[in-house]
Amino acid sequence: MRSSLLAICISLVGVTALSAQEAVAIRTLPFSAARKAGNTLYVSGQVARTPDGADVKESVDAETRQVMENVGRVLEENGYTFDDVVRATVYLESIEDYHEMNKAYASFFKNGIFPARACVGGAEIVFDFKVEVSVIAYKEPDESE
Repeated sequence: MRSSLLAICISLVGVTALSAQEAVAIRTLPFSAARKAGNTLYVSGQVARTPDGADVKESVDAETRQVMENVGRVLEENGYTFDDVVRATVYLESIEDYHEMNKAYASFFKNGIFPARACVGGAEIVFDFKVEVSVIAYKEPDESE
């Protein structure tokens, strides 16, 4: 009896874990790509899924570039640029990918001024991605407003 219940519990846990990782259109999930509060824009974590819904998983470099393109798109849609990013949080499946991610990440900050940042390794990232990035952007108030 105990082994049967254990097998059922393991089966249910396995099904739940797999269904949580099923690919879905990100825009259908219950969160906003970004929210603005005053002059601050909070951008949700972005993963390496193209606007067409294709997953980019060739390498950590390719994932990071797609993630940062997604971040850039959300920033632009809200009137911000990478120059306005003041804080970033990077999640890596493996901290061993730090240097590869860092090289791609840094290329998006053209002026050489980088935001404050935290990087967490060993994260289990949704849809089996290796990289996720969220940012906070800020613009000084326009004097004419």
